[in-house]
This record gives sequence, C-alpha cells and structure tokens, in this order.
Amino acid sequence: MKLRVSVDAVDMPIVYSAVDSQYIDMKEQKVYLVNKSSAEYGDISLESYYMILDLKTSEVYARGRRDSTGKLVERPRFKDGDEEFEADELTYNFKTKRAIIRNIVTKEEEGFLHSDITKRHKDGALHVRGSKYTTCDADQPHFYVSLPRAKVIPNEKIVSGPAYLVLEDIPLPLILPFGYFPVQKEYASGILIPKYGEENNRGYFLKDLGYYFAINDYFDLKFTGDIYTNGTWRLTAGTNYRKRYKYNGNFSFNYANNVNGYKGLENYSKSSNYSVRWSHSQDSKAKPGTRFSASVNLSSAGFDRENSYNVNDHVNTTKQSSVSYSKRWAGSPFNFSASLNHSQNSSSGTVSLNLPKMNLSMSRIYPLKNLDTGGTTKWWQELQLQYSASLDNRINTTDEKMFSAEMFEDMRNGFQHEIPVSIPIRPFNNFSISPTLRYSGVMFTERTNKTWDPDYIDPATGDTTSKVITETEQGLFYGHAINPSISASYSPQIFGMFQFTNPESRLIAVRHVIKPSVSFSFVPALEGLSSDMYREVQSDASGTMSEYSIYENGIYRPPALSRKSGNLNFSLANIIEAKVKPKNDTTGAEKKVKIIDNLSMNSSYNLFADSLNWSPVSMVLRTRLFEELSLSARGNFDVYATDSLFRRINTSEWAVNRKPLRMTNFNLSMNFELNDLIKSFFGENKQKDKSGSSGTSPVVTGGQSEAGPGGMPDSGSPQGSGSDSDNGGRYDEYGYVNFNVPWTMRVAYNFYYTKTRDESVINQNVTMSGNLTLTKNFAITYSSGYDFRSKDITMTRIGIRRDLHCWEMSFNWIPTGYLKSWDFTIRVKASVLQDLKYERRKDYHDNY
Repeated sequence: MKLRVSVDAVDMPIVYSAVDSQYIDMKEQKVYLVNKSSAEYGDISLESYYMILDLKTSEVYARGRRDSTGKLVERPRFKDGDEEFEADELTYNFKTKRAIIRNIVTKEEEGFLHSDITKRHKDGALHVRGSKYTTCDADQPHFYVSLPRAKVIPNEKIVSGPAYLVLEDIPLPLILPFGYFPVQKEYASGILIPKYGEENNRGYFLKDLGYYFAINDYFDLKFTGDIYTNGTWRLTAGTNYRKRYKYNGNFSFNYANNVNGYKGLENYSKSSNYSVRWSHSQDSKAKPGTRFSASVNLSSAGFDRENSYNVNDHVNTTKQSSVSYSKRWAGSPFNFSASLNHSQNSSSGTVSLNLPKMNLSMSRIYPLKNLDTGGTTKWWQELQLQYSASLDNRINTTDEKMFSAEMFEDMRNGFQHEIPVSIPIRPFNNFSISPTLRYSGVMFTERTNKTWDPDYIDPATGDTTSKVITETEQGLFYGHAINPSISASYSPQIFGMFQFTNPESRLIAVRHVIKPSVSFSFVPALEGLSSDMYREVQSDASGTMSEYSIYENGIYRPPALSRKSGNLNFSLANIIEAKVKPKNDTTGAEKKVKIIDNLSMNSSYNLFADSLNWSPVSMVLRTRLFEELSLSARGNFDVYATDSLFRRINTSEWAVNRKPLRMTNFNLSMNFELNDLIKSFFGENKQKDKSGSSGTSPVVTGGQSEAGPGGMPDSGSPQGSGSDSDNGGRYDEYGYVNFNVPWTMRVAYNFYYTKTRDESVINQNVTMSGNLTLTKNFAITYSSGYDFRSKDITMTRIGIRRDLHCWEMSFNWIPTGYLKSWDFTIRVKASVLQDLKYERRKDYHDNY
C-alpha cells in the first residue's frame, strides 16, 4: 500500500505492508502492522515482525517477537544504502533521519560494536551507551573492550571515554583513559606504535617505532627504528608498490649500529651493518617479449647474525641477487638479455659481482631450407647458423670493500662472440656426424708477458735468485680464430623384458632399458687460422720451456687452443621399470613403477694427451623406493694412482694397489616422508576390535581429530557423551578415544666421503622436520638434526600454534646453539587490535 502524508512530514510516499494485519487509526494517524511488516521510503527500507507508523511525526517504531523458547526472532532489519543492521527495537524518523536503537550489533571493518542504546544522527554518526567493541564474531564474544560511552563516525573512527578490557565476561584491571579505534576502509598515514621491553645484554628497548606514509593506491613508504639503552640502534626504510597488470614489488634498506657488552670490558664490540632487499616482478601481459625482474638480497657479513630473527638467515651462509632484463623480438631469431648479479658468502666474507653481464644471441637458422629442391629436403639444406655475443664485467672482492672505490680496482672485463656453422648428417638411426666451422673472437683488457730472469734480486731479502718475471699490460686486445671441428655420436637404446606368469603375483613384468652412448670430437690446430696468442718461457734453471697464453688472465679463455685436441666420450645409462597390479585392486588395472630412475656412468679419453689420457669415471644412481623413499648417490673414481706427494701419475691404480679404480669422492642422500612410508607398508589404521582392545597400528594419518594432548578432549564436549559423529570423530562406538592424529615427518640423510691426500674425510648428517596436528586448532611443528662428525645436534626448532577463535597463541623454542631463545605470544587475530597481546621472550642476544 502507498500512503502520502503532509508535506511537512515527508517528501515522498511511504510504502508499507504486512502479512497478518494492517490497522489504520485515523484519529491518532497511526498504522499498525503485524507479521513480516515492511516499510520503504526511497532508499530506506525497514523489515520487522511488529511495526507502528506515526503519520503525524513521520516516525516508525519496530520490534521483533519472542518464540516459544524465549528467543527474540524477526528482529528489525534496517537498510539505508550501504548501511545495514539488525536491532531488538528501533524508532526511526523518516524526515530527520534520526533514530533510537536498542541492542544493535554493527560491523566496523574488522570489528563489531555491540550497543545497548544507540542514537543515530542524520549524517550517520552514532552516539552509543553501554557498548562493547570486539573483533570476535561469536554471538557472545570471548573478549571485548567495554565502552560505557562512545561516538562512532562510520568508515573513519570510534572514539570513547574511559574503557576497560573484559575477557570471558571477567573485567580485567586494564583501564584506558580513552579509546580510539580507526575503522577507515582506505589506507591512511600514521604513527607506528613501538614494542618495548628489556634484554640482559642490550638493555631496555623500543622496537619498530616509526611512521607509515599511505602515499597513493600504488605506493607506500614506511620508516621505522629500534633503539637500545646500550647504544645499539637500527633504521629501516621500506616500501611496497603495485600497479595492476603491470608490475609489483617491495624494497627495504636496513642500517644498524650493533653494540655488544660494556665499554671498557673485554667483551665489548661495536660494528655497523647493512641490508638491502628488493623484489620486483613484471606481469607477463604488460609488455609481451620484454621482461624485467629483480631479486636482491645483499647485506654485510654480520647483519644477519646481529639483527635477524629468521632462522634461515643464520643457517644459510650464501646469498645471491639478480636484476635482469630480457628482450625477444617477435618474428626474429634475436634475443637480448642483461643482468646485474651478486653472490656472497657470509662466513668467508667473499663477494662476486657481475656489473653488468649482457648477452645477444641469434637462435639456430637454416639459410638453405628456403631453396626450392622439388619438394624433397636435401642433406645440405640442414646447414645451421647461429650467433652469440657476451659482455661481462666481473668483480671478486670482500665484504669490507663493498661500495668503495677499492672494490673496482679488481674489476675484470671481457667480450666474446661466436659464429658456428654446422651441418648434421644422419646416415642411419641413432648415429650422427656434424662437421662444424666456428669463428670465435675475444676482446681482452689485459695482456701478459713472461720472461726468465736468472739474476733476479729479491727486494725483501736482497738475495739473488732466478725467477719467471710476469709483466702485465693494460689496454684493448683482440684475439680471434677460425676453428674447424668434427664430431660424431652413436646413441642406441636396448630393451629387455621379463614377464611373470604367476597369476597370484602382483608383479606382472620388469623392463630394462640400456642407453649406451659413444661420441667423438676432433679439433685440429691449423696455422694461419688464428691470431698469435701463445708464447714459450723458460721455467727453471735446467732450461725447461713452458707454454702460456698472453691472455691467461682474461675472463674468457683464448678462442683457439695451442695444439690439436680430440676426445672419445663414453656413457652408459640404465632404467629399470616394473608393471604391477595395484594393491587390493580387482579391476585388472596395471600400474608402472620405476625401480631405478637412472644408473649411469661416464668417462672420456683424450687422444692427444701425453699422459693421463683417461678422465675420472663418474657414476650416478637415482631411484625412488616404495614411491616414498628418494635415494640418490654420486661418486667419482680415478683409474690412475698417485705418487708420494699425492699427485696423479701415469700408472694405473691396478698396477700399484691391485684395485681397478680409486675413489676420490662419494655422496649419498636419502629423503622420505616417514608417515607415507609406514602407510605404504602397513596400510590404513586398523580399527579397534569389539573387545575394546586397540589394534596396533604404526600409522596415525587421516581426518583431523578433536582430541587434545594426551588424548584429553578439547573443551566444549564432555567425554563419552553422544555418538562418534556427535563428538566430531573423537570417540569410537565403544567410548575409546580415537588417536587418529594427522602428522608428518620428513627425514633426510646425507653422507659425504672425500679422499684428500692421505686422509679420508667423512661427513654425515640426518635432519628431520614435520608437524603434529593434535586438534584442528592445535598444531606442533619441529625441525632438528644430528651431525655425526661433530657429534652435535644441529639447529633445532619447536613451534606450537593454538587457534583460540578470535585469538591465537604461539610458542617458539630454539633450545641449542648461539640462537638459543624462546618466545611466547597470545594476540588478537584482527590487525585493528594488533597491539592487544601478551608477549614474553628470551632473546638470543642474551647468550653473548
């Protein structure tokens, strides 16, 4: 029904309806609506069980009803544009847009505001009395901040007078003189509240004090700092940026002044450290054919040890960075790439840089394939042409010289390009011959000249001796060569199959694949095809002459060899597979299983070497047992013996020690998921038998259990009450606790053997990591290991996480090592109340 009242009341019709009754009192000018009542006024709508519409004052009163259990249902639901809420009672004036609301719950970003009495103003602001602010979405919140009086400005803030914290309906003696809760939807600049505390070594501290700049939707900026009473401080600048469908990334810079101990004492130390991190990625659709990316992790050697709380930063001693750009021209064989690279070892302090490294390449083209040969491809049309060019600037320095002029004194530069022309010939299957003509040119920035000085005077001692004098000339020098070569390879495959005829056997057949390979390469040394790049110098008093390259210090090797070369390469690979019937399968399906993924060996023979023609034999084994256990092994063996100084001699190991090969190094690694491995052997959990005794089962996988530690039930369900389904799978039909606890354990074992001179060095370690989910809200994570050589436990970490609905609890413990520490935290999940937490910790700096 539409009803228009006087102009003084409202300026448009109020549309109302009800299911049971619509009674109009003309004398009082009131409309009474019962059961599924509704009223609409423009964009404003109101639904409720009972409603009274006063036509004189343009006010509407609405309330719900109580069902047979006493619960209030069909409560008033109010909606005005994006604003929507429910209440127990509501009085609203359509003309002034003011309202009095009782028992309302409004959502303000991540929080909820429960109010006994609320007064709504025309601009949407609220004055509330007897309110509770919480981030818990339960009907009866587990915690809240009690606000006797407060004002709410929608999408901006909540401001209150004195407030106090209530936990599980118990008021806590935590009273605030006033409350301020930002609830804006957009990013906003502001002060970052610091953490505070005390450490035994560094004293009292303030951490993460700073300011956040919400610059725009694509870019922000944050400055924070830490300060300790012993003089330690750190400054951090960080930014995040993102442009949809274009790029995204983040950047941070840290500078720290670290002080340990007390000035004047032996344990006093002071150091400055820095850290730079940058991550940038480009959307693949932003610029097809062009890509720019960055992954930078650069720091001084002591930064992680003094400032990082990330265990991986302490365990990993190497860092690598790369800033790269690549361009691919569509419809063209050319590609270009450039990169700045960084590699750092924090334990040794060495740093390697490429500033920059550039490559231009032309992929393989067939210039003769476009010639018309009557529809048949001729062998000579397989002629291939390629081109590649590289420019590199390398710096090998130390951490102490980084960002100093001295760093660039050790820079080495070089440029090389190659044009290989080849034609592969395949006279029959698995066999190919490829003659190649390759032009190579290298630009060097340094040239070496060596001379023999029989009367050299040592400047340190003044003694006369004989010595090879090396002189270095700086400049630009170009060496080039045309290198003809020929290579051939034969790589057949041999198959063997053994089938099992027993119908009861799960094993159907075993197949063995053998992949032998023999290849040959030859590069002649022809005069006149290369520039002069080799010299001879007397190397001792007896007149022995040694050959050297005048470009031996270049980052690229000379483009031509001083003599002819030829090699025979041998390799043999084995793959063993089985065809089996799946366990407990009645459909006749078959499944392929790899028994040995790869068992291979390779070596080579130098045809023109004066001695030691055979290279070491390398053997590799890789397999996956039971589909769960990964096993890999690699070893190197030498056919030659060694002399008393442990140098290789041109005598076989068999002739000296009656051994066919001499092992030089060997490593073995094994990884498996213990729970999956047990499951493969024993199957799923066995059910308890009817007598109530538990069938033993080593596997404890499956659905998530609600049982707490030690089999005790979680709070909320009495032990033994209800059926198994009523208790979330906690108890079986006989009342026993289901110890069906999800867990994982990954185990890794590594063995290393190295023969150095007359001493054999063996290193071996085992590591394990995983988690144990005691309930769906309670989990334990762990990682540890053991080093057999040092007979010590490696880095061990134990973490406990407990989901407390609107809160979360965490405990982290490192029991051994210089990082020995622990921390315990209970915090509110929602970020708007991120400072509402309880923390205790023992910092690893207190171990110093």
